[in-house]
Amino acid sequence: MNKSLKILIIAQHYFPEEVSGAVLATELAEDLTTIGCTVSFVTCAPNYPFGKVYDGYRNRILGKKTFHGITIYRVWSFITTRKDNLARVINWATFSLGALWGGLAAGRQDVVFSYSPPLPLGLTAWVLARLFGARWILRVEDLYPDAAVAAGALRSKFLIGILSHFEKFLYHRADHISLISEGFRQNLLRKGIPADKISVLPVWVNADQIFPMEKENEFRRKNDLIGKFVILYAGNLGQTSALEDVIEAATQLNGDEKIFFVFVGEGTRKEQLMQIAHDRHLKNVIFLPFQPRQKLAEMMAAADIGLVTLNSSSSPYSLPYKTFNIMASGRPILAIVTKGSEINELIIKSECGTCVEPGDTQGLIINIMDLYKNEELRDRMGSAARFYLENLYTKKIVLANYFQMMCEVFINGKI
Repeated sequence: MNKSLKILIIAQHYFPEEVSGAVLATELAEDLTTIGCTVSFVTCAPNYPFGKVYDGYRNRILGKKTFHGITIYRVWSFITTRKDNLARVINWATFSLGALWGGLAAGRQDVVFSYSPPLPLGLTAWVLARLFGARWILRVEDLYPDAAVAAGALRSKFLIGILSHFEKFLYHRADHISLISEGFRQNLLRKGIPADKISVLPVWVNADQIFPMEKENEFRRKNDLIGKFVILYAGNLGQTSALEDVIEAATQLNGDEKIFFVFVGEGTRKEQLMQIAHDRHLKNVIFLPFQPRQKLAEMMAAADIGLVTLNSSSSPYSLPYKTFNIMASGRPILAIVTKGSEINELIIKSECGTCVEPGDTQGLIINIMDLYKNEELRDRMGSAARFYLENLYTKKIVLANYFQMMCEVFINGKI
């Protein structure tokens, strides 16, 4: 295999951002550099999750810096604290345009590797690949417009039709499409994308950084959770998360002084959920801000149960990264997802947790109480989670497959 490949990666999130997409893209770039590839990375000014440019960075037309052997091009995009759909569309469009300029500055490449979302970025990557005579690999981590329709963010049949045709346009022009799950693969096959240009490469976790630890730790002490039974939701508090089911369960369990629901993160529904908890005088619910990545292992270890939640519309189109962080920490998963969804199938195969349907509050409470009363069951599920992750989703295993995919696509145009 050719280890001197010139690879251009284009992604909206990158170090020093700590959202999962940024961490994974950064680790991919660094790993490819370590094995001898020449890597350029086009991204924007770091601003997630608050929509404010980080100290020490500027949102300018084009900036260039070399860090850890990677040449990083940061381009201008519309950055705002607004969370509405229009702001997101403008942000995606401006970054996709700016990325064209950044890609041209990076120069000729062997492989262009771009992420979706944002969907328009695929057009930028395709144009750059054509100009460079390079292979284009499209990495799909959310299915658009399907996910937007499921979330209720996109309702216009006219726009759905246009975006669906644009999506297929990009899929057919990519040399290869890398997907995060088998469910995504089935979705693309139903859309008529040839099977031989699709591969499934899951996300990964650095199992040396997130691992089973003592639960009565500093995170618990700091947040007055010592001796409590902690049900942890760590991630985006957005429209698709079905967190109203969790709040309802917390309401019915409010009299139990041992059981606590801890929400960590930001999102469009955070203020609404906090208001509901306040109005209901819920003493068993805590909301915490986004936590630094260096505290992630400790935070995950502080949980007795890790929550993964998706509403009925979104369950078929998403595989939240928090699932794998919970598994790495050796904790059982309690998932609110539809039967047959990717997460549901993963939990059944790995025996690492249990699932309830969205809207089934009583079923959720029953599962919480079963796990609360049965420490042996929690330990068994947590051990199964860690074992399954170590065999399929570690950084070493998955990243080796990434490099092999890139080499085969570069040489043969397909796998």
